[in-house]
Amino acid sequence: MSEPRASTLDRFRLDRKVAVVTGGSRGIGRAIARSFAEAGATVVIASRNAAHVMATAEEIHREHREAYGIPCDVSDPKALDHLFERVAEMCGGTDVFVHAAGVSSVGFAQDAPRDELQRMLDVHYLAGVRGAQLACAQMRERGGGSIVLVSSVWGLGGATASLAYGSAKAALAHAVKVMGIEWARYGVRANALAPGFVDTDMTDEMDAKTRDKLVARVPMRRMASPDEMAGPALFLASGASSYMTGQVLVADGGERAR
Repeated sequence: MSEPRASTLDRFRLDRKVAVVTGGSRGIGRAIARSFAEAGATVVIASRNAAHVMATAEEIHREHREAYGIPCDVSDPKALDHLFERVAEMCGGTDVFVHAAGVSSVGFAQDAPRDELQRMLDVHYLAGVRGAQLACAQMRERGGGSIVLVSSVWGLGGATASLAYGSAKAALAHAVKVMGIEWARYGVRANALAPGFVDTDMTDEMDAKTRDKLVARVPMRRMASPDEMAGPALFLASGASSYMTGQVLVADGGERAR
């Protein structure tokens, strides 16, 4: 006798899943962590700012269910190793990994210094790949899992003054294609989410003229809220996208449709 068919809405649930979210104390990462908790996951939030990460974890714990905060500088490989060791100790392992930690960088190609290029690679690409490797090792022992690396539309096409940031995000978009091919045999899926212009503290650093110019390129004529990235991330993390791997999901208000 076949198993009863799960409802479409049930496929978005993350009950009994352990989700690790880097950059989970602010912006897109925080919105994703909250949505995963609402979907039933035990959430582990990792971020550099110890006070922010613990406050976010406590808030989620009060409103939803189990949540843990672990201070972690993702640009430090040893810190990432420690993060996943703690996850294994506290929760038994990882079912979902989201790399949403990020920093911004604006500068013209001719002037991009090597240390800034390295900083972008360390925080975005190298941390994302190392985190995915560590998560995959735990997921294999648990029968599979889902990896979501937060890329950007700036990594999918050229844009003025985006060499360091865009190149690191482009590398993430490529990484999930390789992971998707190689790790499918283990039941581990890997996809990327490519947000467009999102209203976060990173965009708060822009001057009004630059913000208005970027918004004007978006057919919907506005920035996204961080919460508008949580839905696509939940889709990629959950069984709702069970036949998707190695893909980049764009959520940009129609910008790249031009």
